[in-house]
Amino acid sequence: MENYVNQLLDLPKKAGEMLPGNVFNTMVDDSESNIAKWTGMFYKVAAFVLVVGAIYGLLSPLWDADVSLGEGKEMVGAIVSMLIYIYAVFPIAQVVRSAGDSLGSSNSSTVNFIFKDFVVANIKMIGHVLALGALFGAICMGLSWLTDITFIGGIGTAFLDNVYDIWMLPMAALTELTGMLGLDFVGAVITDQWMNWDVTTSAGEAWTWEGLVAIAWEFVGVALILAKLYVSLAVYHFLYGLLSTFVGWIKSPYLPFKSL
Repeated sequence: MENYVNQLLDLPKKAGEMLPGNVFNTMVDDSESNIAKWTGMFYKVAAFVLVVGAIYGLLSPLWDADVSLGEGKEMVGAIVSMLIYIYAVFPIAQVVRSAGDSLGSSNSSTVNFIFKDFVVANIKMIGHVLALGALFGAICMGLSWLTDITFIGGIGTAFLDNVYDIWMLPMAALTELTGMLGLDFVGAVITDQWMNWDVTTSAGEAWTWEGLVAIAWEFVGVALILAKLYVSLAVYHFLYGLLSTFVGWIKSPYLPFKSL
């Protein structure tokens, strides 16, 4: 009787094994060990969607009756801007894909993957995307200054909204740490001045000294974004190492005294 009951209960399993192309059980069973792989795949898909969506959005004025490209110099500026930012889409998407490649090849434990690899990869990705966007913006401003044609447009960074808080995470953590140590003024400098520091100015007229200075500050702004990126990475590696050391000490406490 017991054998019949077991056979009856095993019917769903046998039926599932007989289904053609049924790899879903294996996928679920191996999901924990493939977190890095699936995360990397997600970023690769996101990079592809970014390219398709951005190009569609940039080209949409060509068939959208509600959007006018203007006439004469205005049309030239709109078309050239469109081509510049279509070009910019590909290096930006490659940054996203590189983050996916880095995460997908990670061999870290789940904890280290989530709190170190994932955070570091996203900080790099956001910093590089922001820097590339600022760079192409500076190039467009330079062309506007040279030609007296307005080059407008850009690539929206709304796709970074879900991970943008990670960009601020190292400095937010450092601010909390300095606050605990009674150094609130240091946290204020980090949050209110360093991370919000913006050297860019409004564009000046073509072939004027003010316009040339504005272009120079745009390129300085690119370097400043990269500086914020590398400082944030250094701070996060320091804080993560500090936390890892503390957790390791909690697991195996000892007093760091040499025996006399």
